[in-house]
Amino acid sequence: MPTQGERQNYNWRPNDESVTTRTRYDLEADHWYRSFKSAELKHKPSSFKSDLGVIGLVFSLVFSLLVLVVVLLVDFVKWVRS
Repeated sequence: MPTQGERQNYNWRPNDESVTTRTRYDLEADHWYRSFKSAELKHKPSSFKSDLGVIGLVFSLVFSLLVLVVVLLVDFVKWVRS
């Protein structure tokens, strides 16, 4: 069983640059990445709900731009008449 000093110096894990060690670390990193993404997908809001939010924002932007154009046209007409 490794001592506390050996554990702190990471003697329990290989630290060399061999192909085997790098492959094992790559596999472990892939495992952690897939686990994280899987957990993230479980806690994401439904895509339908977020899609409706985006569509609402687009409609709001279009409506606001139309109102801005109408107000600018009305002010331009008032300015030309005066």
